This record gives sequence, C-alpha cells and structure tokens, in this order.
Amino acid sequence: MTDGLKVPFCDSAFWDWDAFWNADVPNLTSCFRHSILVLLPCGFLWVVAFFNLCRERCGRPDGLNPNSGPSPWTLLTIAKLILTTTLTLCSIAEASYLVYQDSLSLRYIAKVYYFSVGFRTFTFALALCIQLKQKKDRQVNSYALSLFWILFTICNFFTSPFFDVFRANLGGINDLPIFIFGVVTFIILVAEIALSLFTDPQYSVYFNAEKDELLMEHQPLLSRLLFSWFNRLILHGYRNQFDMDKLDVLGPKKRASHVHQRLQKHWIKEENRYKCVKENKAIASRICCNRGPSLLLALAKALWPWFLAAAILELVFDIFTLLPPIILDYIITFIGNNEAMWHGYVYAFLLFFAACVTTLALVHNQHFLITASIIPRSGLNMAIYHKVLKLSNSSRRNYTVGELCNLVGVDAQRIFEQIYTVNLIWSCPLRMILVMVLLWQYLGVASLAGVFVMILIMPITTKLASTSQKLQKKQMIWKDSRLRQMGEILSGIKVLKLFAWEPVFMRNISSIRQNEAVTLKKLAFVNGTITFLWICAPFLIAISSFVTFVLIDETNVLDPSIAFVSLTLFNTLRTNMASIPQLVAQIAQSRVSLKRVADFLLSEELEGMNPDNDTTDGNAIEINGGTFCWTKEEPPFLRDISLSVQQGSLVAVVGPVGAGKSALFSAILGEMHASEGEVRIMKGGQLAYVSQQAWIQNATLRQNILFVKPMQREQYDSTLSKCCLKPDLKVLPGGDLTEIGEKGVNLSGGQKQRVSIARAVYQDADIYLLDDPLSAVDSHVGAHIFTHVIGPHGALRNKTRILATHDISVLPDVDKIYVMSEGKILESGSYRELMNQKGEFSRFIEENRKKQDEENEDSSTVSVNENEEKATNLKSAGDLREQLKRTLSRLSRTVSVEEKEKKKARFIENEKMEIGRVKIKIFWTYFRYATLHLTFLFMLGFAVYKCFEIGSSVWLSQWSSDAPLPDGSQDVPLRNMRMGIYGLLGLGQGISTLIATIIMAIASTRASIRFHKSMLWSVMRSPMAFFDTTPLGRILNRFGKDINTVDVGIASKLQSLVTMIIAIIGSFVVIIATLPIFIAIMIPLAIVYAFIQTFYMATSRQVRRLQAISLSPVISFLGETVQGSSTIRAFGSQYDFIERQNGQVDTNCQAFYTSNMLNRWLAVRLQFLGNTVVFIAALLSVIQRKNFSPAIVGLTLSYALSVTENLATCVTMWTMIENQMVSVERIHEYSHLTPEASWKTESTRFDLKSWPSKGSITFRNYKMRYREGMELVLQGINVDIPPGQKVGVVGRTGAGKSSIALALFRIVEPTEGSILIDGIDISDLGLHDLRSKITIIPQDPVVFSGKLRLNLDPLEEHSDEDLWRAIEQSHLKNFVLSLEAGLDYQVSEGGGNMSVGQRQQLCLARALLKKTKILVLDEATAAVDLETDKLIQNTIRKEFWDCTVITIAHRLYTVLDYDRILVMEKGRIVEDGKPDDLLENPESFFYQLASSAGLL
Repeated sequence: MTDGLKVPFCDSAFWDWDAFWNADVPNLTSCFRHSILVLLPCGFLWVVAFFNLCRERCGRPDGLNPNSGPSPWTLLTIAKLILTTTLTLCSIAEASYLVYQDSLSLRYIAKVYYFSVGFRTFTFALALCIQLKQKKDRQVNSYALSLFWILFTICNFFTSPFFDVFRANLGGINDLPIFIFGVVTFIILVAEIALSLFTDPQYSVYFNAEKDELLMEHQPLLSRLLFSWFNRLILHGYRNQFDMDKLDVLGPKKRASHVHQRLQKHWIKEENRYKCVKENKAIASRICCNRGPSLLLALAKALWPWFLAAAILELVFDIFTLLPPIILDYIITFIGNNEAMWHGYVYAFLLFFAACVTTLALVHNQHFLITASIIPRSGLNMAIYHKVLKLSNSSRRNYTVGELCNLVGVDAQRIFEQIYTVNLIWSCPLRMILVMVLLWQYLGVASLAGVFVMILIMPITTKLASTSQKLQKKQMIWKDSRLRQMGEILSGIKVLKLFAWEPVFMRNISSIRQNEAVTLKKLAFVNGTITFLWICAPFLIAISSFVTFVLIDETNVLDPSIAFVSLTLFNTLRTNMASIPQLVAQIAQSRVSLKRVADFLLSEELEGMNPDNDTTDGNAIEINGGTFCWTKEEPPFLRDISLSVQQGSLVAVVGPVGAGKSALFSAILGEMHASEGEVRIMKGGQLAYVSQQAWIQNATLRQNILFVKPMQREQYDSTLSKCCLKPDLKVLPGGDLTEIGEKGVNLSGGQKQRVSIARAVYQDADIYLLDDPLSAVDSHVGAHIFTHVIGPHGALRNKTRILATHDISVLPDVDKIYVMSEGKILESGSYRELMNQKGEFSRFIEENRKKQDEENEDSSTVSVNENEEKATNLKSAGDLREQLKRTLSRLSRTVSVEEKEKKKARFIENEKMEIGRVKIKIFWTYFRYATLHLTFLFMLGFAVYKCFEIGSSVWLSQWSSDAPLPDGSQDVPLRNMRMGIYGLLGLGQGISTLIATIIMAIASTRASIRFHKSMLWSVMRSPMAFFDTTPLGRILNRFGKDINTVDVGIASKLQSLVTMIIAIIGSFVVIIATLPIFIAIMIPLAIVYAFIQTFYMATSRQVRRLQAISLSPVISFLGETVQGSSTIRAFGSQYDFIERQNGQVDTNCQAFYTSNMLNRWLAVRLQFLGNTVVFIAALLSVIQRKNFSPAIVGLTLSYALSVTENLATCVTMWTMIENQMVSVERIHEYSHLTPEASWKTESTRFDLKSWPSKGSITFRNYKMRYREGMELVLQGINVDIPPGQKVGVVGRTGAGKSSIALALFRIVEPTEGSILIDGIDISDLGLHDLRSKITIIPQDPVVFSGKLRLNLDPLEEHSDEDLWRAIEQSHLKNFVLSLEAGLDYQVSEGGGNMSVGQRQQLCLARALLKKTKILVLDEATAAVDLETDKLIQNTIRKEFWDCTVITIAHRLYTVLDYDRILVMEKGRIVEDGKPDDLLENPESFFYQLASSAGLL
C-alpha cells in the first residue's frame, strides 16, 4: 500500500506498510504517530483510573491494610509532582502554540494534532491527580502510573524528534517550538520513569523496612518485578549470620489466623455436606448430590484469586514460550536471504523481549502460587491443630502423636507442594497441543506420527501412575506405623533403657522400615519407568515425524528452517513431557495426602456441653441417671450415675482400681459420650482439672503455673507457698524461671504433681476436679497440701472440689463421699452416714484400720512426751525461721539477677543449626550410603544420555544441510544413512536412560534404608540426657520429614541436576564452536553468574536451615497439645493455645516464604542472564550473517534458547538439592550423637550369667551430676546394703532419692566414685548386662500400644503360663479375664484404654516376670487403692523375700516394716538405721517426716 489509506482528520495516510517494513529505514505515518501512539498509553491510564474508582466505591475494606493519614513530603514526591505539572504545562503551551498558528493561518493544523495534544493534557492532569491522591492515601507507589510512564515514553519516542534522529532525518524539521516541546516532553517522561521505578531514598520516613508488614506492596514497579527489596536480606546474609528477627515480617493476609479463617469458611460447608450424607439427610438441590466432602474443593475456593492470577500469567507464559521457535524461523530465513539488516536486529530484539516476558510471567506465576500455598501450609496445620483440641476419644484412639506429626510434617507438605505445580495440570497438555499445532505447520501430516507415539505412551503412563498412587498409599501406611511406634519409643525411652529393651523395639522399627523400603523400591522403579518413557518420548516423536516427513514425499527436503524450528519445538515438548512423571507422582502423593487429612478433619468430635443446661439452685454439678461410654460403638463404661455437688462443697470419690473414678471426671469434662442422661454445670462456672498423671509443658516453671493467666505476684507467691513449691525453687538452678523439659523430665513425680496443683489453684476457677493429685507426692507434703489447699480450711475452701483419692485419712474432712465400683456409684453420703450404713465403704474402712493397728503393733512405736513435742516444735520453728531468711534473701535479688538465672536455667537446648554452605562431606555421605559405584554409574548413564542427545542435534544439522539433487528430489542413500545414524543415536539415549533410572532406583532406596538405620541406632544408643534435653517433636521431625525427603525427594532432583549441568555445558560447547567470539562475552557473564550465585547461596542456605529448625517447635507443640488436650479443654484454654501455635506456624511460614522469595530473586536474575546469552548469540548471528549457513545458525540458536531454561532449572535444582541435603545434614547429625557406654561387657573374669548371685550393693564415695556444668545431685554417697535387705530411701523432694535408682542403672554416669554389686564394679559392665540383672517398677507406669502380652514380655522369653501367673500375682487377673482378647488385648497408645492403677499393676507383672536379685521400687503403688496396695505389698514381700529391695518412698507407711531406712537431704545420706530406731529419736529427720505425714 504505497499511497496508504487517508483518514479525514489526518494530514497523511493512517498506515503505510511499505514505508515501514520494506524500506531500508523504517518510517511511521504522522497520523499513526499522533493518534494510536497517543491513544494507547493515555487510554490505558483512563481505564485503570476508572476501575480503581469503581473498586474504591464498591469494595469493602478488610481492615488488614490500615491507612494512617497522608504520607510526609519527601524530595521524590515533590520531584514527581513538579515533573507532572511541567508536562501538563508543556502540553498546554504546545496546544496554545497550535491554536495560535492555526488562527493566523501560518500552516495547516490537522485535527489529529489537536486530538493528540488535548488528550495528552487531560491525561497528564489525571496523572497529577493520581499522584496527589497517592500521597493523601499514604501510598508509596502507583503501579498504574509506572506502567503509564513506560508505555507513554515508548510511544512518545516515535512521535518525538528523537525518532527523526534515529532515522537520520533532521533535515525536514522546520518548526523549532514543536521540536523543543517534543524534546522537553520526552526528557521529562524519561525522568518520570526513572523516579517511578525506584524506591524512595527517604522510604524510612514512611516505614521501617524490617518491620513493614506490607513491604512488598510498598515496592516500586521495578523492585516488585525483580524482587529487588530482597537485596537488603541478601547483603545481610552474605555478611552476617542470620536469625529470625532479620526476616521480613509476614503480611496480615499471610498470617495463620487469617489463613485458617479463610480455609475454614469453605471447609465448614464440606463438613456440613459430610454430616448430611452421614445422617442420610437430603442435600440441597443446588449442591451436586452425588459428591462427598472435598478438601480439594475447599482449598480451591479459598485459593481462587491467586489461582486465577497465576493461570493468566501461565497462559501468557504458554503463548510467549512458543514465540522463540517462530522467531527462530524468521532468523534462519533472514540468514539465507537479502532482507534489510535492521530486520535481523528486530528479530534478535523480539527474541530477547519474548524471553524476558516469559521469564517475568514464570517467576510471578510461581510467586502467586507460593503465596497461595501458604493457605494449605499454614491453614491446614492450624486446621489439624484445631481438630486435635476437639477430637473425641474414639477418634483419638485412631491417631497417635506420631501419626498426627506425620499429617503436619509430611501430608500437609505434599499438599502445599502440589500447589506449585497445579497450573501444569492444564498448562502442560495445552503447551503440548500448541506445539503439535505448530509442528503441523512445518511438517504437515507427518506430525501425526508424533501424535500417534504420544497416544501410544499415554495409557502406559496412566497405568503406571495408578500403580504409583497405590504404592504411595501403602508407603504412607508403613510410614505412619513406623512413626507411631517411634513416637511411643521416644515417649517411653526411659523404661526401654531401664529394662534393656532397646534392641527389641529397634527390631520392630527395622521390620516396619524394611516393609516400607520394599514399597519405596517398587515406587522408585515405577517412577523411574515413567521417567524413562517421557525422556524417550520427545526423541521418538522427533524421529517418527522426521522419517515420516522425508518418506511420504520425495520432494520433502529437511531444510534448516524445518529441522531446527521443529527441533526447538521438540525441545519444548521434551521439557513439558519431562515434567509429567514428577507431576503424576506429585498428584498421586497429594491425592493420598488430601484423603488422609480430610479423613482426619472429618473425624468425630467431642459433643461438648449444652451451655443452656443450668443446674438447680445451689448445685455446681448435676448428673441424673447418666450412662457414659468412651465411644458410641462401645458398651457403657459408667452406668446409672446420679450425682449432685453443692457449690463450695468438698466431695470425695473413692473406689478400687478401675472402678471408674477418672472416667467420672472425663464424663463431667465432656470427654465421654452420654448414652443416657446429661451433665449439667452451673452457668458461668469455670473448671480447673488436675489429672492423675500430671501434664507438664516444655516451658519455665512459672509459665507452667501461670498457664494462660497473667502474673499477679501476690497470688502467685501464695500459690507457690501453699503447694509446697518454695523449697523446690531453691533446688532448681533458675528458680521459677527454670525451663522444664518435655513431659517434665527434670522434675520428680511429686514436683510435677505439685506444679499441676499449683496451676489449677492459680487459675482461681469455680469448680476443681482433682484426680488423685496427692498420690505422687511425699506423705508430709500431701498432708500439707490437703490442709492448706484442698481441705475445709484450705485456699479452695469456698470453691467446689471433687477429689478422687485412695487416701482414707482425708475422708472424715470431706462433705460427701461417692463410693464407686465397676463403673457404678454404690453408695453416697457423708463419712458418718456411710459408716452407719455398714455397707461396702464401712467394711473397707474397718479392714484398713485393722491393717494399720497391726502395723503399729509390729513397729512398736514409742509415744512422744510433751518435752519431745516441745523440742520438735522448737526445731520446726527454727526451720521456719531459716526458711524465712532464705526466702527473704531470695526475694531481695534484683531483676537483673533473675534474668541472669533465666539464662542459666535453660534445659532444652536450642536446635543446632549449621553455618555456611552444606558441606561437601554431606554430599559425599549421601553418595557413600547410596554406594559410590552406583552413584558413578547413575551419573555416567545420564551424562551418556545427554551426549547422545547433543550428538543427534549436531547430526540433524548435517542432515538438514544436505543439498537436494538437481531435479529437486532427495539423495535416497544419503537420506537413509542419515536416518539410520539418527535412529541409533536415539536408541543410545533410550538405553542409557533406562540403565540410569534403574541404577537410580536401587541407589536411592539403598541410601534411604542406610540413613534410617544409622540414625535409629545412634538415637537409641544415646544417653537419657539427650532425650531429656531434646523435644520429642524435634526427633520425630528427623524420622518423619527428613527421612521422607531422603526417601522420595533427592534422587529425582539429583537426576535433573546432573542432566541440566551436562545440557548447559553441551549448549555452551555448541555455541562457542560456532561463534568463538562468544567466549569473550561468556567470561563476564560467568563472573556475573558466580557473583549472583555466591550472594544468594550465603543467604538462602541460612534461611532454609531456619525453616527446618522452626518446624520442630510446631510439631513438638502439637505433640504436647495432644497429650494435654483434656487438661487444656478443662481449663477452657483452647484459644490461648491456638494463638501460641499460630505464632509458631507464622515463624515457620516467615522462613518458608522468605526462602521461596529468595528463589524467585535468583530465578529472575539468572533467567535474564540466560536471555542475554540468547540475545547476544542472535545478535552475533545477525551481524555475521555472511559467515554462517542457516543450519549452523539454527543449531546455535536452538541451543542458546535452551540455555535460559536450563540455567534456571539448574539453579532451582541445585537449590532444591542443597535444601534437601539439609535433611541429610540433620540425619547425619543425629547419626553421630555421643553414645552411652557399651551395651555388652567386653570381657569378664566371672560368670555373667549367674551374676549377681547374692544382691549386695555398695556405694563408694559416689558423686553424680545430671549434666556438665550442673551441681552435684549425689554428693559422696557411702553405703553398704547386704544381700536380701529391704531398704527404704526417704527424704524431701529434690533430696536425691530417685537419683539413687538412676545411679544403679547407670542412666547417669558417676562424676566420681563407684557402685559395686556382689563386689563387681558396675562401670566395668555393659549397660544391658547390668540393667537386665536389676528390676525396677518405675513411678510413671509406661505401657506401649500393641498386644498385652508384648507389654509384659517383649523379649518373648516366657510362656503363657508364666504370664498368667505374673498377672494373677499383680492382681490384674480379673481385668484381663474380662477382656475378650485376653493376652492379645490391644493396648492403645500410652495405655489410654487402661486406668493408671491398672498400668501400674501391669508394670508390677513385668517385674515379677523378670525377677532378679535386686528390685528397685520408685513409689510403685502410688496410683492404686489401699486394698490393692496391700495385696501388691504382700506379693512383693512374698515373691522377692530373698532379694535386695530398694524402695524410693513418698508414702512413709510403705517402708515402716523395712529392715533399714536411708534418709536423704541435699544429695547426702543424713540418717541410716532401722525405722524403729529412727522413730525413737525425736530429733531425727525421719521422725519429722513421719510426724509431718501424720503417722505419729
């Protein structure tokens, strides 16, 4: 179109293609320049402004983006306003000048000029208004304005005089004012761009960058596009060591509380659907009635805004990804013809531009998906946590702590990882279809051959994917089983060590792991086969298409354009196909995980109390005809329960072991299902609960007592005093600021129980449920607590108290007593009423009195005269004065001392975090565990595959350069030879890939088995000090998430990394071989690459480690909550605990989000670096067009195009590998823990089998401390215990009683001195040889899930007859006979389906089975009733009459008939003698203890 198309209001044609494209120098018509190039940017700003106005008017504020008034004046703000005002004035001046010229008829002014200058003026005025509003609303940047300035500047270039300069056409300029206006406008526009793209230097005037919650939203356009605000973090990480405080603060919309609410809003609808389906109710017609509840749908609804934004960018990415092959076609054509030179530069620029758009679309698509993944990551974690606090008993039995940790550590992880690749589900097939469409354009019908190959491969992969999913499910079942068992082992590790059972439980774990490993190996082979198929698929498609193309028509010549455009498209196809195996595996994994998490979230919940059910006047609690069961399916456990408790009364619940006392408390707390009747609690009544086994948090002693209530010093001190905790504060290294280990490991049983009581007292509740709280404390302490706390004159005298107890001495002081047996209330009334009824209670009391009278006669206790009483009172007063002095001295310490103590009193060690890069030895360790020769062969296999691939591409370039015969047909022999060699190269790719994937499957499985075995052995060989100072969640995190990473993560990433490295090397070799000058350009590019990589890695690895260690507290706190859920619910403290978990999840999410944003920071820079490589290669090809053939240029550019993606993939894979190697690093750390002494004795000079034959024990100047740097807990113990002697060890809390037992078992090694048993120094023996020859019945009755027989005899050394005898002797026979399964009865986790007393009897049965010459009892009967206690004591006397018995006694009456008493105080034996002798001396410690306990 030479003359062009005239438009009425223009002075030229609207568009002239010949003048633009076919000219040596491009030219644009005046009409096009002043209409379209003005309308485009100005129209954009008006449209955006209109939409923003509508959004502000119609949108509802969410309260998460607070507006705190106008922003301050800064130099940047003032400069922007001045420039925009100048632009507006300049446009007005230009318009005035045009009007002036037109009015004087100096020259013809077309209407398009008025349109141009008028539209510009109004648009600049709009920009000025937007800038003023931006300042008013405290907006730091406006992306709309930034884009407008960029777009306007580009368009204005073609309307400005600079375009004429570019065209070297200045001769036609004859209007100087217009020329000046044009120059000034363009210069100001460039300045506007510069000011709008960068951060305000006075940004700190607005916000603190380190604490800015909306930091990303406050970034200018360039920073937002390139993630440049992370430069601050990158520099800090390079120069300094990182901690959490330096990470960017999470935005309000990314916090766990907000994220969980967003997810929960949609999940509730799915839960309601589940309830409707379950209850067979009609579902509303608007809902798809055939669909069950879907967690996936709830997530999709919660995530749709991010999914939509990511999908749009993914579509942009898909389209622009296909542009480079098309542009490549134009460049190859350009090389072979005589087009204008500037065309080549345009093609090179378009190639660069398409690559840049692809890069930005990709990284920001990933950014949206990462932001979206926070919802399943934090939201699901919190949903699981919320659910844990509401689980019913039947649901709780289905999930152990290990399984729940697995849901958080593995399943939630898999779900949110799937979010990253969610777009690939539709994008991959779309890209493949588009590629095939383009191939049709170049190869015609021959491309159908490739389609046929794809159709052939699809059903095979579908079947393999189905198999993979089944194997995933199977693997997760084994993983759950392993972690469940591991959780129980870690919870009961002390018992395992005391009984020398570690090898048995290790074998159980190893057996489960072996089954898991078999599944993993099958899974690796299946996934390897999928990988092999999809790696081979592109080549099979290529060769089938090329061969078909040249065979169907002899005139079809494979020229460079067809060959290399097709090859580039095949490479795009390869990339998409290569991602399919991983995508299939991820979908399979995430489907399994979605099902598991959904099943958990749909688990049955506690029914909860009806808040409207108030009690009758004067009653605090009422139950009328209540029948309660643990689950709806089980028979009732409590029957015909009728109970009314008056406000302010003290009620006791008594009965034998297993009578249902604890169950009654559970029913009151709403923990049981009410089949009949209901529990009514007075309105507004706050509950406090003290469980039979104290629940202690991993926090300071003070935090355990304060719980969720703020500090009130006076009330707090009073609580400490009344609960007898003041003396303990002096013993603990940091007083009440001492950190208590997990499950209270650094507190004695009595201390734990008193902390639990103090917690309840401090909460100042209305109703107190006290489940046998005094059983674990010393007798005199129990008497003090009852008198000063629980009793009628205690601190809780005006509160309602229900006390379950075995201590009959307190019963006369209670208002009412309920007698329970076999889940029923047999009798109720006051003490006097029940005694007068002469029923069960009366008989029980009379029998106990007779027992006490007999003991009193046997002990021949001498009465104390008045003088002795006076002396005792004086001594007690002296003790009080001393205690008061010490207390005053303690209180006089300054706050700074208290803080200092706090630092010294840390018990749980911070999780170790490595510094610097993941060491080479960690990689070497992984390769060694995978075996070095397999690792080498695996890498060699993929290297050979890549070499064959490059060879096939080079061969293709030769093939496409073959000239046709003079008649235009092909040289058939040469063609056949080319096809044959090409096919052989493809066969080489296939074979090498197959071998490499098989070797990879074998090697990776071998590595994961060995890592687990090594870590398990190391952990089980660790001393108790390790378990005391390491939270269970931290260890489970290693066995769960870290092992899972080694199992399924590292091998596939390693394969991708190796392939990418070889591909990059191959690409550069091809480019340099073609363009040697490229070396000069590659050197600075390599320096920039290394520079970026160095800075990134220094920061990234620190952040990833922070992410790893910040997950452990989340899992630990979850485990802690699971174990204390009934206590948390009883106190009504769920929301306080949810807030704490929110904080910990946010901390972990902060590290996760920063880590991923750093990856985006790196990706955008490296991909731009790759884009530069493409641009330079294209530019050099254009400049030297005369020196190269089209085939060589095609080969070079096809490899240059792959560099960008390969570089980005390589760095991503390297980052992921190093990230996952952190898991190897953490496993390696736990595989090299400091072990305890050898389990087996290396050499002996005596018969170990018959040792000890007597049971004599000698302590020689024995000193012991728990950890290096702590004070001695045993200070020079010297004592000889003859064979067969019964010794009671008594003393106040913290005196060192239990340390004696730990010393005997060498749970803690001596600092100095020795212990001899039958004259043999126990430090010369192996730990198992020692521990297997001593029996202990520990204070905490630990049982494991599994069959009852395995709990009794895990070593399987005894017959069923022996087991039944032990059960009968421990008085557990009636209970076991009542069970259908008998000895095969399945005990739930932690013995949840047995009472504490029954668990204690089970521990006694273990001891009776083991029966050695030495028996240690650590208050073994504290949790049983007096009748059972009497029977057990008789059994011990009878069965262990010829054994040495050492009893750690809290209740003194249990050792009054012993041969000898050792009284301990501050780690020393202060008294040693017969009980009668010690009681005869009123000055003795033992006398004072007995007197305090009410025994005198």
